[in-house]
Amino acid sequence: MLILNCDLISLESIVYVDSKDDIKNSVPSDFLIVNDMELAKFCYKNSIVYSSEVVDVTDALFYVNLGVKFLLCDSLEIAKKLQKLAEMYLFDCKILLKIRDKNEIENIASFGIDGVIFMP
Repeated sequence: MLILNCDLISLESIVYVDSKDDIKNSVPSDFLIVNDMELAKFCYKNSIVYSSEVVDVTDALFYVNLGVKFLLCDSLEIAKKLQKLAEMYLFDCKILLKIRDKNEIENIASFGIDGVIFMP
């Protein structure tokens, strides 16, 4: 199980991307979060590693086809649905559930979710 943005392991420089300029001004170590299909397409065409927050399966499938590295979910239910699809279709990305408390990790692990990411 992946554990990202945890002070015990490593902190990510999380950058929400709203424009191509945001992407161009980022550094390779930034954890880019792109929530726009056109920007995701730009990242895909330019081999830029990015993540996306998703609230439904349809958007997630579009991002998967646009080369997303991580799909971030607020809901365990969405994460479970996406994890099942990821295993069925062999997604090239990982499913991450957004959390705030390390005590959530054990429960999430029991569902086989790829990982968690601590979010402020």
